Amino acid sequence: MGFINLNSSSDIILILIITIAGILAQSGANLVNDYFEGSFRYYRPSGRKIKFLGVERTYFDIYVFLWAMLCFGLSSLSGLYLIYITDLKMLLIGVVGIFSAYAYTGEPFVFKRKGLGVPISFITMGPLMVLGASYPFTQSISLYPILLSLPASFIIPALMISNEMRDFKRDANLSLGTLSVRIGSKYSKYIYRFLVFGAYVLTLLYVITGFYPAISLLVFITLPIALKAHKSVCNFEKLGIPYTNNLHWTFTLLLILTLFIG
Repeated sequence: MGFINLNSSSDIILILIITIAGILAQSGANLVNDYFEGSFRYYRPSGRKIKFLGVERTYFDIYVFLWAMLCFGLSSLSGLYLIYITDLKMLLIGVVGIFSAYAYTGEPFVFKRKGLGVPISFITMGPLMVLGASYPFTQSISLYPILLSLPASFIIPALMISNEMRDFKRDANLSLGTLSVRIGSKYSKYIYRFLVFGAYVLTLLYVITGFYPAISLLVFITLPIALKAHKSVCNFEKLGIPYTNNLHWTFTLLLILTLFIG
């Protein structure tokens, strides 16, 4: 992380721009998911429907979709500045990121129902996002930031699996082709364990090899959350999602703090 100068106002501004762009892209992805999968179906301020993109939708549905497009648009505007100060490699990173954020659940692509949701989430919200955040500072494609963030990146697809496992029985009955439905709950649990507990194993290996400072072992205090999350996911419980989400942000935050301190 030596390529960032926290005493430089230009670097601080760049950090803010990159952070805002990432948050907007993630918000757009969440809203697209809400629009196509109806996560807000419990709330319908207007029952009246109109034709929208070939489908009957309520006004509220349409607002959700338009807000998603606004988030993607604003994220892209931030991306244009990043492209301006770097080169076309930044454009490629941005295009792949925005497209994947939409296509995860957005028609006509719907990666999630093709069994691609978990690997796509790992690539785009892990290595690709890290690369996009570091490239404006380094202007070089390097494995270093990707490897540095890999333990935290492992938990991102685990969160997607927790979501799929919660809906496993419903998705299986509807023949929805999520990864968990395609490979079965048994192997989905194996992958979940590999990702969650692999994050701790990799952290330990990084400390042993000197890639991480010893203080990074503090992430192990989140292990009880990981155990709760694992139990809930394996039992197809709804709590698997919030537990895995809590694990993701606490593990990641601790890892970032210890890397800065170390």
